[in-house]
Amino acid sequence: MTKGAYFELSQCILSYHDWMKVDGLWELLPNYQKSLTDKEHWHIIIDTWSKSEHNSEPHNREKWQDILNMRRPIKFFKKNINKTNKVYRAGSTNGFSWTLNKTKALEFQKRYNSFNPIYYSSSKDKIELISKIVNYEEVKFYNNLRDEEEVVLIID
Repeated sequence: MTKGAYFELSQCILSYHDWMKVDGLWELLPNYQKSLTDKEHWHIIIDTWSKSEHNSEPHNREKWQDILNMRRPIKFFKKNINKTNKVYRAGSTNGFSWTLNKTKALEFQKRYNSFNPIYYSSSKDKIELISKIVNYEEVKFYNNLRDEEEVVLIID
């Protein structure tokens, strides 16, 4: 891909509001597939992911599944992942975003159990901390741009 085209795609996605970035990526990324290297493809996904909100919510779920399954993950974006990894999450077991850091997951659990209207669940159930062991092959990418030691998986 030419530097100009990669920049163009990045700028187009940036123009979307944080809550809508997945829509922009989902609409635009297929048009650039023939021009992107694997590294560029995953870089734009990870960058968009990091700037988006509530990626596991039902209205975003199918789009992210399509995006994350367009190409096979590459080693470059899985450098911090071992053959097997214990990952943590505050919330449902089918969310995409997990962390290698239990303390970080506990912070999310506290945030989601608060009465902050941005994070507060309408459910009366307490958000539990969950963990699981995942294999290297299950991981789409590792991301620490927000200091969360985030591991992204697709779990059905």
